[in-house]
Amino acid sequence: MPRALVVSGVLPATMVENSRPGDWAATLSLGGDLAGLTGVELLGCDALSFGASLLPGLDAVRIIPGAMVDFESLAGPVLNVSLRLSFADGSTWDDPVTRSVSVLDVDDTAPTGLTFASGGTVVAGAIGAAIGRLAVADPDTLAGFRFSVGPDDDWRFEVVDGVLKLREGISLGLDDMPQRPLIVEVSDGHQSAAFLLPVAVVDPDARLADLPPGATRGGFGLVEAGAVLALRESRDLAQLDALASGERLLTLQEGTQVVLPAVQRVQFVDGFQDVGAGSTGVQAAALVQALGSQAAEPRALAGLVARAEAGVAWTDIAAGLGGLGGTDADAVGTLYRNALGRDPGEAELATQLGRLAAGVSRAQLAVDLALGAESLGHQPEGGVWVADALGTDGAWRAGTGGPSGPATPPPAAATDQVWLF
Repeated sequence: MPRALVVSGVLPATMVENSRPGDWAATLSLGGDLAGLTGVELLGCDALSFGASLLPGLDAVRIIPGAMVDFESLAGPVLNVSLRLSFADGSTWDDPVTRSVSVLDVDDTAPTGLTFASGGTVVAGAIGAAIGRLAVADPDTLAGFRFSVGPDDDWRFEVVDGVLKLREGISLGLDDMPQRPLIVEVSDGHQSAAFLLPVAVVDPDARLADLPPGATRGGFGLVEAGAVLALRESRDLAQLDALASGERLLTLQEGTQVVLPAVQRVQFVDGFQDVGAGSTGVQAAALVQALGSQAAEPRALAGLVARAEAGVAWTDIAAGLGGLGGTDADAVGTLYRNALGRDPGEAELATQLGRLAAGVSRAQLAVDLALGAESLGHQPEGGVWVADALGTDGAWRAGTGGPSGPATPPPAAATDQVWLF
């Protein structure tokens, strides 16, 4: 006949990681047929995190922390265990109740990595220039880091609001090219670690903005305040890096480097790169994203940009793209998720449904959301590639064109593809 037993009491709702056996204890009372009770053990994948023992002379079980728990190694923050009671006749009884304890994270791990979230390159001779925004990897801490530069370099570098920069009146020289190693210590308020951070240093003669009107460097020249003309194909580029100043460093396949000013368009032989929320290409890409939930194909994007720059209204372009079916609520939800990466709030949904009910077209609603600051902020920082300036004869190669991103692509000889941001 099965034993009739009852276990009452609870374990602590929470425990901090790295708790030791003496840090706390919980008592569970036993009732029912306890004749011959000899022992207790814990069951479950988290059983080793606790210890269990019978309290002598009492019908009770004592639970204490067992092996120290590392929060960062847990699959989830909750530990689950159950009891098994053993009896002198060899029988056992398993408590059907699973008991849970949540583990609280404590900051016991130093930062594990330091990189540039953006930037990381500075032009030699640029006085007091910003170099790049820092990104820290830390399993315990998400923000609030403190940075300090090694004593040998503290007079030259500083970190202000998470951005590494040169101190006022200080610049790097030609002897620091092409890379200047820098030791930076990062503290999360409890733990700290030091990292070797390489700073790329560029020849000042590579700056396109310093050229006289009409001159070119590396096949690049300024044609107006917001545009650069490249007498090259996009596949001639090996790498592109963003500078903290807003300029962009282009490295060509043969090793030549050119620093472009913060322009909205770089025109290549096989297309152009549009950069920034004010550029037609980025706006067209945002509209396609809002209506279709995916990035615009470069050649299709070229047609949209051409129409917009020829004076076609964005609402007419949006109407031709389609992509919004279902009820008005469905259409609003689709636009918000595609353009903004989130669902509309109750007030937002009510406002947009009211606009549609008042006669605003879905195309107009798509334009309003897609070309808003929040939507444009989701577009790539490096801009979008628009192909193809060669017209109907532009599909002569396998790729769709475009400069490369921060990672260096394979050598040109390895493939006839061209590279995107």
